[in-house]
Amino acid sequence: MKTHSMMYRPLPRSLEPLDDESLLGYLLRLSHRAGATPAEIAARTNLLAETTNGNLSLFSHGFIHDLSPRRIRVFAHATSLQEAEVRSLLLSEYAPRYGPLDVSLNRTSSSPAIASNNPWVYFGSTRYCPQCLTGDGSPIQLLHGGSWRRLWRLPVVFACRTHRCLLLYRCSGCAGLAQASEKFRGLLVRPRDDDLHPLQCRSNVASADFKSRACGNRFDISPPSSTVDELDERTLEALLNLQQRLVALLTAKGRDTCASVGWRVPTGHYFLDMRALVPLVFLTWPESRHLAPTPLLANVLDAEAEWRHKAYREARAASAKKHPSRFFSHPPEDALVLGAVLGIAERLLQAKDEESAFDLLRPLIYRSLELNPILSYHLRSIRPASVPLRAVLTVDRRKRPRTYVPESRAEVIQNHPGYIRSSSPGKCEL
Repeated sequence: MKTHSMMYRPLPRSLEPLDDESLLGYLLRLSHRAGATPAEIAARTNLLAETTNGNLSLFSHGFIHDLSPRRIRVFAHATSLQEAEVRSLLLSEYAPRYGPLDVSLNRTSSSPAIASNNPWVYFGSTRYCPQCLTGDGSPIQLLHGGSWRRLWRLPVVFACRTHRCLLLYRCSGCAGLAQASEKFRGLLVRPRDDDLHPLQCRSNVASADFKSRACGNRFDISPPSSTVDELDERTLEALLNLQQRLVALLTAKGRDTCASVGWRVPTGHYFLDMRALVPLVFLTWPESRHLAPTPLLANVLDAEAEWRHKAYREARAASAKKHPSRFFSHPPEDALVLGAVLGIAERLLQAKDEESAFDLLRPLIYRSLELNPILSYHLRSIRPASVPLRAVLTVDRRKRPRTYVPESRAEVIQNHPGYIRSSSPGKCEL
């Protein structure tokens, strides 16, 4: 490991960031080009975190979310990049449009805290498209590979429109998580290995002499059989179109609002609304089964919901006093399952107004109350969803069946400045 003073020494050779590249992906390509380990490059670019005992540890998860102005300046100096180019490597640029990334909208108050407490941001691992990782055929990408893209870190990104495929999240060789480890809690596995290509799997596997080694399988080589091969054309189109709409919300310039249950809300809040509905869908499944775009996606959610309920029951049996909501609230890792549940959440948010939204959500709300009143209340009061959705999800448990009065919910929403009726209910306004 290099000394602390080496942070300030410029690297002999810099590397231009690729389109929408993540900080970690850039670091891997840079270390490969410089003939150094990722740990050495982390030290020389000021991506080491100081521990409580004063020692320097490998860079933390929060660094791929955001960097302090000082770290940005040092990183830019060391890599011969512009500060704007350094910021373009960070996830924080999506924070205004993706609520789970926005520190101001979360209970946590810092980037490292978001990294450790927010399951709707995949700091631990990433999805990927093998064909994107092969690069564009240019000499630099032939040597070091294509970009590990920032958007792949976000749970709402599950497909590649360019190559018409679902993203993968595990190595086809060892089944390990991409750019992560099931056991290792740091940002990068085997950071001191200097013989691995940026596109090779770094997961630890056992060798003949019982010493761990890196898997080494290439992520840019597609597995023999892919999930997309099993999809019918209608299902694939539904998923790709959904992905196009969600990515447009994250990246399109212009309006920063979107229609949610008939009201215009900030785009960042729209994704918080999706996050709030996913656990309700899983808890009450199959109440919303009829909203699945295709039979295959409905069948996929059948299996996922069954697994989640079983895991919840086992956790409850181990500790009867706890109601672990994570079994319903955590986003699915598998791209197909994720696309299926987000498609249903989108359908629910497309209601033309709060009355229609409540009609759609009524079966889910009351079924959740029947299954588990404590968990139902917890899942429906997730903060911070938008005010319109929170108004829709609120019910009086003492009055069932509830007589719905649309004006009461509208008055609650209108009492919060900034919310107006959507002129295009049923779709996002870009």
